[in-house]
Amino acid sequence: MRKLMVLPLAGMLALGVVGPVAAAPNVSNTSGSGVQISGDWSSEGGYGYVAVTDDSQYGTYGEIYQENGEWVECPAGGDGGGKGGVVAEDTTPGGEYPGFVGSRTYGNVSDIHIELSKRLETGHATGTVELFTETVNECTGEYGGDPMVDTGTFEITVTGAGPLASLKGSGRYKVPSELNSHQNYRAKERSATGSVVAGTTFDRSFDSGYMTQVTWSDHTNQ
Repeated sequence: MRKLMVLPLAGMLALGVVGPVAAAPNVSNTSGSGVQISGDWSSEGGYGYVAVTDDSQYGTYGEIYQENGEWVECPAGGDGGGKGGVVAEDTTPGGEYPGFVGSRTYGNVSDIHIELSKRLETGHATGTVELFTETVNECTGEYGGDPMVDTGTFEITVTGAGPLASLKGSGRYKVPSELNSHQNYRAKERSATGSVVAGTTFDRSFDSGYMTQVTWSDHTNQ
């Protein structure tokens, strides 16, 4: 299961490009923006996260993930090599390996709409989600097979809980007589409390959450 990397401020500078605006030949002016709301939670025997993003080139994307269970020492020679993958029996002492036993819930969010207040005091995101829940036993090689499916609405509500962090900067890349490029960016982020409701049964409060907003521009002459 691929975990969505929550975009840090500097990492969001590569967000979408709005195509070149009117300019002289060999001159390109581009700009972009992006927003994100994310949150995570944990408890004894489980953890989870959710993130929704809207960027000006690639559109919207959202992902939700949770696992509940425990990590145990699997006996040597178990079927822990993946779905249907049988590993060769290991008879050497200490051949045990860690494996997860429990359930995993995961899904993607579509039809995403994100709203952030001007200074990130509040944030709200809605959409549609399809959740899959499967039973997992990595010691025996069981990975769900026929997961339970839950489709429904999706909603995140967050409230700022810390100071507003701001970042701005500029950069330049130049190849004499070939390329001259200037970039400028502004970003802001605030930690938050909040919760996510997804499908018919999924309802979690965040241990930590974030609201992030980025804008940037680029001028290139070549």
